[in-house]
Amino acid sequence: MENNVPEEQVPVKTTKKHVKPGVIYLSRVPPLMTVKKIRDIFCDFDEIGRIFLQPDERAAHGKKGRSFTEGWVEFGDKRKAKMVAMKLNNTTIGGKKKSRWYDELWNIKYLHRFQWAHLNERLAYEKAVHKQRLRTEISQVKREANFHIRNSEKRRKKTSEKEKKTSEKEQIMSEKEKSGEEDNVTIPKEKEEKNYEFKQKETEDEILKKKKAKFSISKIKKDKKRLQEKKKNNKKTLTSRSSFLKNIFSGGGEVESMDDDL
Repeated sequence: MENNVPEEQVPVKTTKKHVKPGVIYLSRVPPLMTVKKIRDIFCDFDEIGRIFLQPDERAAHGKKGRSFTEGWVEFGDKRKAKMVAMKLNNTTIGGKKKSRWYDELWNIKYLHRFQWAHLNERLAYEKAVHKQRLRTEISQVKREANFHIRNSEKRRKKTSEKEKKTSEKEQIMSEKEKSGEEDNVTIPKEKEEKNYEFKQKETEDEILKKKKAKFSISKIKKDKKRLQEKKKNNKKTLTSRSSFLKNIFSGGGEVESMDDDL
């Protein structure tokens, strides 16, 4: 039997390899360059998939456009992405001379084994960090505000108490003037402030002075004792001498009387 199927309709096996996409990184995006302009430039080399440009939050947004700090461009074939990074890095953008980016330089790098999912993870992480920072800043601002509110309430209470005391005094003084009984009326006295005294440790100079004073006092006492002992000794010697002389003179008188009798 003959086959009625034509040759064109017979399926042919293809031996094409699976092409992997590649991502290049733009470390600097020229000012006021848009996503459309980047796509138009890189479309000449290969099919372009996704593009992401990080907006510059510090720069002010004007009527002309928005500025970006960095960007990522996805190519359909990673070989073409490597070729673009090698060819265009540190080269001028070129184009028409009237364009504002004619003299600007490309800063491109091929990201080896980088996938678009990694970029999504990074962006999600940066958003989470940004939210956490905002939360901490908000909580700190709330704490400061509560602290100031508490202090203001304390001041208001103190001022209200003082005003009440002054009003009470004024009422009492007015009652005094009306009644004329100044002696019987007693004005409530405010609480006396207590003065607390704290003993401090003595310095080295004060300790030395005290020691010198004690030494001088003990010296004076010793000198007094020595003088008293000397006086006592002198008295004893005088009494012993006087008694000795008395004995001598008394003995001599008796001898003389005996000679007279003979």
